[in-house]
Amino acid sequence: MFYTGRVLMNTNDESKILEGGVLMNTNDVSKILESEKEKYVREKSEKYISEGLDKSTAVNKANQSWRAYVGSKIQEYIFNQLKSALENQGLKIITDKELKSKNLPEELEQVKRLLSIDYGDYLFLPDADIIVYKKIPKERGIKNIKILAIVSVKNSFRERGFETTYWKKKLSESKITSHIKVFIATPDKDNEISYRLSKNNNPRKMRIILEYELDGIYFLKDNFEKTDKTKHFDEIINDILKLVSK
Repeated sequence: MFYTGRVLMNTNDESKILEGGVLMNTNDVSKILESEKEKYVREKSEKYISEGLDKSTAVNKANQSWRAYVGSKIQEYIFNQLKSALENQGLKIITDKELKSKNLPEELEQVKRLLSIDYGDYLFLPDADIIVYKKIPKERGIKNIKILAIVSVKNSFRERGFETTYWKKKLSESKITSHIKVFIATPDKDNEISYRLSKNNNPRKMRIILEYELDGIYFLKDNFEKTDKTKHFDEIINDILKLVSK
């Protein structure tokens, strides 16, 4: 399988990333969202002040709300792009939130079990924003599932950058999950991991470790240092499809 299309926003209502229905390509995602920040924070601050909070607390709370909002919108965009391309190639894609629901259908229950990490008396799902899997033809009447990859979506990194490397390590410790590829998709709006070296030629610790430990980093922009494992988001579809035959 080989995907020849470019990753672009669908035009149906579900895939519109902003309430105004702004249509964009991959490189515009972070820029357009950031252009909405001032209005969002102002309106949220006014709402919190009307509820009795002082101005400083209201602004801080509004900024926290913005960070959650922008993260969810970027994940929504990435999910819709992957879903459109991969389902056309016969693959399945879900979010980790779906797996946390009760009374899962049999197929998703199997996905959940195949992704869970063993902590002795407990099983926990890794933080896997998006999960890609395929259904394997039945053997002896049993439905088989193979998880191909998880995609962690991050708008920025800061202290949370190494969470994904931890989950990659835990997945690699079990024969059941060691084959699962772990990718990051990010606009990296603050250029925290876009380059290996800083302007002072100091090594960027987070970029170097993420690139070394993970299976791929995909940027939603053009300005970054490209390597075999750091690529533009447009390349993620074909890299996932290459996993199908393995």
